[in-house]
Amino acid sequence: MSQGNTTTQPSQPKSGSTAQPAASAAPKEAPMAIETEGAWLPRASSTYAEPYDAAWNFNLWVSIFFFAIVMGPMAYFAVKYKRKSETERTSPIDHNLKLEIFWTAIPTLLLIYMFWIGFKIFANAQVAPNDAMTINVTGQMYSWKFQYPDGTTCNELGVPKGRPVKLVMSSIDTIHSFFVPEFRLKADVVPNLYTTMWFEPTKEMESVVECAEYCGTGHSTMLTRVFVMPSGDADTAGTYENWMQNGCEKTPLPPLARGQKKYTQICKSCHSLDGSRLVGPSFKGLWGRQETLANGQTITVDENYIKKSIMTPSADIVQGYPDQMPPMAYLKDQDIEGIIAFLKEQK
Repeated sequence: MSQGNTTTQPSQPKSGSTAQPAASAAPKEAPMAIETEGAWLPRASSTYAEPYDAAWNFNLWVSIFFFAIVMGPMAYFAVKYKRKSETERTSPIDHNLKLEIFWTAIPTLLLIYMFWIGFKIFANAQVAPNDAMTINVTGQMYSWKFQYPDGTTCNELGVPKGRPVKLVMSSIDTIHSFFVPEFRLKADVVPNLYTTMWFEPTKEMESVVECAEYCGTGHSTMLTRVFVMPSGDADTAGTYENWMQNGCEKTPLPPLARGQKKYTQICKSCHSLDGSRLVGPSFKGLWGRQETLANGQTITVDENYIKKSIMTPSADIVQGYPDQMPPMAYLKDQDIEGIIAFLKEQK
């Protein structure tokens, strides 16, 4: 197991990867995509989105209107009053005070109004309701981690429809930016600092959390899914409570399928399946292999080594690879068992 950064990516298998048995492989997931609605913006899916869109449309059409009434006459006058000859004299009229006051006052009032609209939206977005559910978000190169009030930690964000949610966010390496287009919310995620945002989802949906701040070579792959689900009984499939009960899965997965999904979510950017060198050693043929560590010792890749490399990756660094992999103590035993099952299949 190497030391390296982690990532979350769309779940298309990498070229050259080892095919998994159909009965045990993870169910094929649709590619991550932003839900669109209309010509201008993604589908509005939070209480914050409606006033945001109204402000966006107002600013857009005001800008189009003033562009037309400024550029249109300017083009017309440039043609109509073009100098016809060298002897033609310029008009002595140099200004019109009333007109100048008019075209200064009207835009000023409009700008004040536009500022007020934006300020109200911004101010309302800063203070979460007292009954908001708090989820702690950690950004790291190149994945997201979400910790729920009961201590459950997942790599995907799931929230109940119609309930305010407050995100408390921080980074463990560099600056990231948390962005869900359908919620119309974006905030920087900064090392050694907590930033917050809140939203109330209004529509059931499945979309994508993006990093909107360049954070390194794997920036474009720093994606994960966000689910908005109805609240209900924990035994009812499709509810938020059932998703939490299943360990952040819509349906329970067998070990191999769970391991395949975890590889896609957190391992793929640093560990190949085809033998090519990335940040860390390839998973191809890794299981049972003898690895030489940075301290010169030799170790066999088995269950104990894999678990230790996941929980305390700096303990046994493979020779020739950097010590970059963050600890993943939040992974459950079934997640680690799934990763081990997946590694055994990479021949």
